[in-house]
Amino acid sequence: MIKKSIAVTMRYDHFYKGKETRNGIDFNLINWIYNLGYNPHLIPNDVRYFDIIKKSKFNGFILSGGNDLNVKKTRTILEKKILNLSKKKKIPVLGICHGMQIMNNREGGSLKRIKNHVGKYHKLKNSNLNYPSKVNSFHNFGINKLGRNFEIIAYSTDNQIKAIKHKKYNWLGWMWHPEREKKFDKKLINIAKKFFNLKK
Repeated sequence: MIKKSIAVTMRYDHFYKGKETRNGIDFNLINWIYNLGYNPHLIPNDVRYFDIIKKSKFNGFILSGGNDLNVKKTRTILEKKILNLSKKKKIPVLGICHGMQIMNNREGGSLKRIKNHVGKYHKLKNSNLNYPSKVNSFHNFGINKLGRNFEIIAYSTDNQIKAIKHKKYNWLGWMWHPEREKKFDKKLINIAKKFFNLKK
């Protein structure tokens, strides 16, 4: 029985011409978290839920992909509160796509609109040897200004920032979706396992 857990944020989805709003997550991300050896705990986009988050003993957080930055104010507020909690309690946070963007934004960074990064694969350069040689890409915005105390781990061959890590906090950002592969990449699984076991 798995006792450790990772809390993961969700995207906003609208149905019936905006009359119904749902929180959504790719079920493959749930499976990916199980492959790390953790139980996934889904966080609704409701700031009131943060009181429960503060009292819980999660081993880490994943800020998931989906939605452009600041499109949904409630999600933005909640995820920034999670980042603040991470600073205080030294809890690891992995940002996936949108999640990496909000990490960067939280530390004063900015975004720019880019082309040819939706439904594509890009080779990585200047990356740690433990990373795969290429990754998927599903985003219209890339990093323009890097946030405070972030270091760049990897670029794509068209010089877009694809992975960042904070020098002070346990924050790791990937501008790709590890869950959107037919077969989960073992290198990324191992990197994530080591990351969520970090303690500073």
